[in-house]
Amino acid sequence: MKILAIDIGAGTEDLLLYNSVLENIENCIKMVLPSPSQVFAAKVRTATCQGNDLFVKGDTIGGGAFSHTLKKHVEAGLRVIMTENAAYTVRNNLSQVKELGIEIVQDSEPENFEGETIVLEEVNIGKLRGLLKFFGEPFSDIDFVAVAVQDHGVFPEGTSNRRFRINKIRELLEKNPKPEAFAFRENEIPPYYPRMKSAVQASKRQLPNAQVVVMDTSPDAILGCLMDPEVEKADPILAVNVGNGHTMAAIISGGEVTAVLEHHTRLLNPEKMERLLRDFADGKLCDEEVFEDNGHGMFYLKKPPGFPKIEKVVVTGPNRKILAKTNLQIHFATPAGDVMMTGPIGLVEATKRILL
Repeated sequence: MKILAIDIGAGTEDLLLYNSVLENIENCIKMVLPSPSQVFAAKVRTATCQGNDLFVKGDTIGGGAFSHTLKKHVEAGLRVIMTENAAYTVRNNLSQVKELGIEIVQDSEPENFEGETIVLEEVNIGKLRGLLKFFGEPFSDIDFVAVAVQDHGVFPEGTSNRRFRINKIRELLEKNPKPEAFAFRENEIPPYYPRMKSAVQASKRQLPNAQVVVMDTSPDAILGCLMDPEVEKADPILAVNVGNGHTMAAIISGGEVTAVLEHHTRLLNPEKMERLLRDFADGKLCDEEVFEDNGHGMFYLKKPPGFPKIEKVVVTGPNRKILAKTNLQIHFATPAGDVMMTGPIGLVEATKRILL
């Protein structure tokens, strides 16, 4: 059995080609590449320097650096025209995209357009296939593609996107408190997640015979933390993914997620993060406090254990060093011996749990 696991973050795209035939997972192919958002952002910066208008079409991808450069392109007095599907990359509300000065069209290139065209593709299996072919690795026998992307969801007018995201996370866990509840089969993605749907469509275009699983990047990292041998026997656990954009913390007891906290990493320093995590585990934190601080929010599904009873605080994510500066006793997750594989390992485990 082969699983191609691709975790697409703001800074990097982390890949693991899991092969069950290999006795040691350390022998599986793994790569850390620049994220598609960074790659496409570089293309926009070049177009801006050359004074070229842009027509952007293709898949919905992660915005981040790419969205930022598109805004700069418009501010430079140049046109940005996007198809609806591509425009969801910038905002999940197309009215807000138009307010930025970006023009939105259907699927065809506007008449008499003389600028540069960028075709967005976030799941780049074709390019990976070409690279690994040199090393004798075929893609024809891949059984599953598992992709992690962060999707806030298309939220109703008048609703906070932060509220919408945390509420949908809670709804999932109320139905199934297992970490794999965040993983969707290819035909079960809710209609309000356009980026996830694009990831499935891109995967099926390139590997039509493989089954596809898609998951949010924060929960897949949380699940990956649980696969660290140093963590497997600890209970309860406080798992924290300190990402570039979001920080998610989850209390896990008996294999179930009993509480979730999500905030924006840029608003957290070591002192604040330590206080939040202690209050979270002690049951002293409330949703309104997190939301009013411009975080997404938090919730408890069961009574929290109290911080002294947490057996292990396990941490991952590109900004995990923030927690290294606290007084907390932490363990940096290294499933398969590699902190950069926390997300892909979580994807592999989720795929096994829901499809096998």
